[in-house]
Amino acid sequence: MKPKHLNAWLKWMVGERGYEESTAINRYETLAGVFSFAVANEYITRNPCQHVRTGRQRVKRRVKKTIRLPTLAEIEAIERHLPGPYKLLVWLMAGCGLRIGEACAVTLQQFDFESGTLYVDHQVTQDGENEEPKTEVQKAITKGGGRAHCIRHLKWRDLDEGRAVPVPSTIAAKVQEHVRLYGTFRVEEGLNRLEGNYLFSNIGRTNILMYSLVDRLWRNAKKTAGISRRITTHWLRHFFASAGLSKGVPVTDMAEWLGQRDPRITHQTYAHVMPDAPERLRSLMDAVFMMQTELDLPLEFEAVVEAA
Repeated sequence: MKPKHLNAWLKWMVGERGYEESTAINRYETLAGVFSFAVANEYITRNPCQHVRTGRQRVKRRVKKTIRLPTLAEIEAIERHLPGPYKLLVWLMAGCGLRIGEACAVTLQQFDFESGTLYVDHQVTQDGENEEPKTEVQKAITKGGGRAHCIRHLKWRDLDEGRAVPVPSTIAAKVQEHVRLYGTFRVEEGLNRLEGNYLFSNIGRTNILMYSLVDRLWRNAKKTAGISRRITTHWLRHFFASAGLSKGVPVTDMAEWLGQRDPRITHQTYAHVMPDAPERLRSLMDAVFMMQTELDLPLEFEAVVEAA
C-alpha cells in the first residue's frame, strides 16, 4: 500500500461514490489508525498515511455551505401531496430531526408512547457494504436494486449506541394514525436486515423503503404542490433544529437529539437562529439577581461526566 493508492481511494470515494468529503475523511482516519497500530506492533515498518495530506480543518472549510429552510406552509403542502403511506416521513424528519435513512428505518418498537420518546439506533443505507445474497431466500428478499440497500446500526456508532429523541404529541398521534391506516411491514432478522415492524416499505410491500422511491415521491409531491424552489428532505432536519434552537432549546440537547457528537458543530451550523441567546441569558440572570424570579434548584445532583 502506497500513498498514491490512498490518494486515489480518497478521490474515488468523493468523485465516484458520491460521499461527502467529511465521510471520506472519517474512513481514511479509521484506516490510518489501523496502519498506526500495525507499525507500533511491528507488523509493517512504515505508515503510508504519513505522506497523504488531509485534515479536518480543510474538510470543514470546503464543506461549509448555506443552510436553507423550508417554511411550515411548504412542508404541509408537500406532505399533502405525498401518497398516504409516506406522509409520516415528513413529520418524523421535521418534528423529530431524523435523517432520511433513519426515518425510512423507523419501527414501531422504537417508540415509547408513554414517555414520549423515539429511540433511534439504525438506518436504511445504500453504501454498498452489505453482504452478497447466497441462498434463494436471500436473493428473493434482496432482489433487484434492493440488494444495495441494507438496514444497519447507525454509522460510526457502537452496536448498543443510539439516541432517545422527544416525540411531540402531535407527531405521536400521527404515528398511531399511520399504524391504524397502513399497519406495519414485518422484517425478520436476516441478510442485511434488522428485525422489526417497520412503518414504511416499498409500494408493493415486498421490501424495505429505498432512497430512489423516496426521492421520486418527494419530487412529484413538490411539483404537484406548485413549489418551484429547490427543497430537499434534509431541509426538514434543518427546520427541526432551527425551530428548537430559536425558541431556547439548549444547543447541547439539540446536538444529542440530532445525533451530533460535538455540540460545537450544532452551534456553528445553526448560530444564525440564535442571535438573541446572549441577551436572553443576560435578562435571565438579571432577573435572578434582582429577585424578580425564583429559582428552584436542588442542593446536589448526580451528573454523568467523562473520567480524566
